[in-house]
Amino acid sequence: MSGVTVSSARPLCLPDGTPYEGTLYFDGPDLVTVAGQDVILGGTVAVDLVAGEYSVTLAAPDSTGMNPSGWTYKVRGVFSNAPGWVRYIALSKANPLVTLADVVVPDPVAGTYTVLANPSTLLAKAQNLADVADPAQARIHLGLGGAATLNVGTGANTVAAGDDPRFSTSKPWVFDVTAAAYGAAGDGQVVADGAMASGSAVLTSATANWPSSVVGKAVSVKGAGPTGVTTLVATVVSRQSATQITLSAANASGAAVSGAIVIWGTDDTAAIQAAVDAAEAYLSSGHSYAQVYFPPRAYIVAGPLNRSKSGNGQVVFGVYPTIGNKPILEFRGEGDGAAAVRHWEQTVPQYAGSCLISFGVYASIPAQANDVTANGNAGVISGPNEGSTNGLAYGASARFSNIIPGLKNLAILNTHSAYGLSYGAFNFFGAANAYLENVGWSTAAVVPGTDYTSPPQFANGQSIGGLLPAPGNNDLVYAKNISIGGGYTFGIFCTEHLVCDRIMVLYCWSAICPVGTYAGSVGSVHAMLIESASVEACTNELYIVGPGSSGIGPIIDILQFSTESSTPNLAGNSQTAVNSALGRVKLTGIFSETGVSTQYPTGIEFVDGQVPRMIKRKTAAFTASPIDRVLICDTSTAGFTGTLPNASFCPARYTFRNVGANTLTIATTSSQLIHLADGTNATSASLANGKSLTVEALYDGTGWGWYAI
Repeated sequence: MSGVTVSSARPLCLPDGTPYEGTLYFDGPDLVTVAGQDVILGGTVAVDLVAGEYSVTLAAPDSTGMNPSGWTYKVRGVFSNAPGWVRYIALSKANPLVTLADVVVPDPVAGTYTVLANPSTLLAKAQNLADVADPAQARIHLGLGGAATLNVGTGANTVAAGDDPRFSTSKPWVFDVTAAAYGAAGDGQVVADGAMASGSAVLTSATANWPSSVVGKAVSVKGAGPTGVTTLVATVVSRQSATQITLSAANASGAAVSGAIVIWGTDDTAAIQAAVDAAEAYLSSGHSYAQVYFPPRAYIVAGPLNRSKSGNGQVVFGVYPTIGNKPILEFRGEGDGAAAVRHWEQTVPQYAGSCLISFGVYASIPAQANDVTANGNAGVISGPNEGSTNGLAYGASARFSNIIPGLKNLAILNTHSAYGLSYGAFNFFGAANAYLENVGWSTAAVVPGTDYTSPPQFANGQSIGGLLPAPGNNDLVYAKNISIGGGYTFGIFCTEHLVCDRIMVLYCWSAICPVGTYAGSVGSVHAMLIESASVEACTNELYIVGPGSSGIGPIIDILQFSTESSTPNLAGNSQTAVNSALGRVKLTGIFSETGVSTQYPTGIEFVDGQVPRMIKRKTAAFTASPIDRVLICDTSTAGFTGTLPNASFCPARYTFRNVGANTLTIATTSSQLIHLADGTNATSASLANGKSLTVEALYDGTGWGWYAI
C-alpha cells in the first residue's frame, strides 16, 4: 500500500496573521480493503495544528489492490479561533509529498470548489482600490497615501518600482562615482606575467586575455620605466591579440623585462573628479555632509596633477571659509578589509574592496623636488595644501580650509618607484580636521623580488604616503585601522591631536613621522597618541619632522610599538627636531636591546615592553643604551667602565650597582659632569663593591649634566 504525506507549506493563518488553532479531520470511506495484504482501512484521521502547521500521512486511493479506489478525502477544519471549513482533496501514489493547496478538487456533489469569499466582493488589481466604497479611507488604513491610485513610471505623478533610479538617489548626499552622471568604470585589472623587450613598445602577457576594447586604456608596467622611476606609464594604442598589445611608450629600463606587474583599465580620474565636484556643490548649497562613494572595484587614476583648488592632487577638493560651518566630505568604499596587509608571498599588489590605483609618478628627482617646493606634496586625493604657487599656502601659518575630509574603507595604490618618486595617497595638510578608518595605502609592488629590499633608496625622493592636518589644526585628527604597505620615503606625517588605535608600516625609508613643524606651519603644541604600532623593514622606525613650538615637541606616546628590526632607530630632519621631541615609546617584537639608537639625543623615552623591569647584568665595559635602566655590574674578574649616554634631553634614569670586588667607574659623554649628592662633580664617579648610583639628566641653565638622586 502506498502513502502520501500532506503538509502545510507555511502556517495556516487568519487574515491578521494569527495562526489557526484546532484540528484537521481527513474523512475517507468507512471500509477499504487492500488485496493480498490483509489490510482493512476506513474512517477518519485527525491531526492537530501546531502554530498553524501540520503533517499527516494518508493512504493513496490509487494504491495497488485497493477497493474501492479513486475516491477523494473530505477535509474538515474545526477551529477554536475561527469558523470551520470543508475541502476535498485527491491523492495519488505518484505524488508522495504534497501540500493541501496542491490537491484540492471540486466538491464531488456540488461540482464546485469551496470558496471562502464571493468573487464579486474581491478587489480587482486593475481598479487600484477604486472598487471599494471609500478609496481615500482605504489608502489611509493601508498607509499608501496616493500611491495606490498612481501608475508606475519615472515622471510626475507616478510611483517608483523595481530598480527605478529614484531608489538609488534616495540619499542625495551620496555621490556614487559609477553613476551615469559621472561614469567611473572601475575596471582595473592586474597580471604578473608582463614582458617587454628593451626599447620596445610591445607588451605581452599569457594571462591578460586582452579584448579589443583594451585600446585606449591606461596601463602601467612595473620594471619598464627609467632607472629609479621604475614603472612605465602609457596607454594602449593597438591590440594584436589577446596576449599582445602595443603601448604609447617603449620600455625605458635599458633591459628586457619579464614577470612584470601590469595594471590596466579605464582612466576614471575625470569621472571621480566630477563626483567630487557634485558633492562639493551639494555642500555649498547649505548641506553639512556629502559622501563620494566607491563601489567595490579597482579604479584607475591616471590623470595629471590638478592644482585648480589650491591643492596638488589627481582628485582635489577646495577651500572652505573659516567663518562658515565646517562640512564633512567623505571618500568611502565598501568593507572593512581595505586595510588588509599583503602576504609576503603575493605576486600581485593588494587591492581588495574599493581601491584607487594611481599611475602618477615623477619623471625625475628634480621634477619631484621642484613640484613639491612650488605646489606642495602630491596626493591621489588632495585638499588645499602647503603649495605657495596655488594662492595662499594652506597648513602654513595656521591657515586652514574649514572642512573635515575623511577616508573610509578605501585602499589606495601608488605607482611604484625605487627612488620614492611616486605621489602620496592623500594630502590633508591644509584641512582643519581629518579622519581615516579602515584605510590602506602602498605602492603597487610585492615582497618577492627586489621591490622592497632596499628602503634607503626611497630616500632619493620625497614621497609622503599620507599627510594629516598641519600643526595648529582644529583638534580632530583621528585614525583607525591603518596599513601602509611600503614604497614611500615617509609612510605618514602624523600631527598634533592625532589619536590612532592601530597602524602598520612596512618598507619605507621612514615609517611614522611626528611633525613638529613643516612647510611653514606653526609649531606643534599638543600631543599625539598611537595605541598600537607595527613597523618592519624601515630604515627609521620614527622620524621627527621639525621642532615643536618654542623648541618643545612634537610629543608622541606609542603604547605598544612592535618591530622586527634588530636596530630600531629614531632620526629626524635636524638635530634640533630630534632634541625637541618628547614622549614615551614601549618597544616589543623582535629587536636587539643593544641595537636601540637615536640619531641625536632626544626627549623620547624608550621602554622595553618585553620585560617586567629593565634590569641587565654587565661584566665588561659598556655604554648605556636608550632602553637600559638598572645595570648590575659584576666586577669580580676586573674593574671596568660603564659610560652614560649624552645627557642632553635624555628622559631616562639610570641605576648602576657594583656587585663585584673591583671598582666600577661611571663615565660621561662629551665631558658632561656627574653631580653627586655630596656636592662634588666630575666627569666620572667610582663605585666600590656593594655601592649604587642613580642619576638622571638635568639642564642647569647653561648645560646638561647627570645628577645623583
